[in-house]
Amino acid sequence: MSDTFNLTIYSPEEIIFNDEATELNATNSIGEFGILPGHTFFSSNIIPCNISFKGKEGALLKYSAGPGLITVKSDEVIVVLESAKLI
Repeated sequence: MSDTFNLTIYSPEEIIFNDEATELNATNSIGEFGILPGHTFFSSNIIPCNISFKGKEGALLKYSAGPGLITVKSDEVIVVLESAKLI
């Protein structure tokens, strides 16, 4: 199993992130959740929250995010947000 997954985060204005990551944390309508390499198939809403993720080099990035969607399949994670601002 790989130590990373491919993470792409989109907003209407730009591609926020498109590289390998080691973890991602966000919040859906049920509560907080985390994604690690090898995560099972998963699709969910994202409510306005702070999203954090670590790139393959270990740098932690945090964004204040508007609502959106996340899809996880194999080692690919796609996040589509209405808005996102680096914090």
